[in-house]
Amino acid sequence: MSITLANKDDRTSLLILSVVLGIAATAFLDAVNYLQHIILDKPLTRYEFIGRWVIYMTDGVFSHQSIKAAPPKAGELMLGWVGHYAIGIGFALLMLIFTGVKWVLKPSFLPAFIVGFATCSIPFFLMYPGMGYGIAGLHTPNPAMLQSKVLLSHFIFSVGLNAAGWLLSRRIQDAYNA
Repeated sequence: MSITLANKDDRTSLLILSVVLGIAATAFLDAVNYLQHIILDKPLTRYEFIGRWVIYMTDGVFSHQSIKAAPPKAGELMLGWVGHYAIGIGFALLMLIFTGVKWVLKPSFLPAFIVGFATCSIPFFLMYPGMGYGIAGLHTPNPAMLQSKVLLSHFIFSVGLNAAGWLLSRRIQDAYNA
């Protein structure tokens, strides 16, 4: 399989690269989380709560006292996982909008890190308050633990995004040199 960019600013390339990079970086994050679960007995992320939150939004309910206490909804786990990967694709798209698809030709960690760090604001100021955890998880028993988990997860995503970009750049350079 070879990957080519007919036009470095081509919108189709932007979308395709966002999907590839976003899925790869999110899968890397999930693999690291799973290894932490096996080695450190760290609980896995409960994506059904994200799905539940999104489903309730379609009913006009945007905020909860506790998303965990809200009655479960059909399809919430699947929607949570799909949403998790869609968010990863969106983060990759955001980075490529700012850097241009040329980033894939010569990836650097700084743009991936900036996107990873900046997007911590989404769980801190949107998701957690909407799920009943408060701004930055301040209504949880251990806010500092939750905040550090978010920062670490977004850093791991950044590493995965950069690694995926580096691997993809090798394929693209091979295609250009062929």
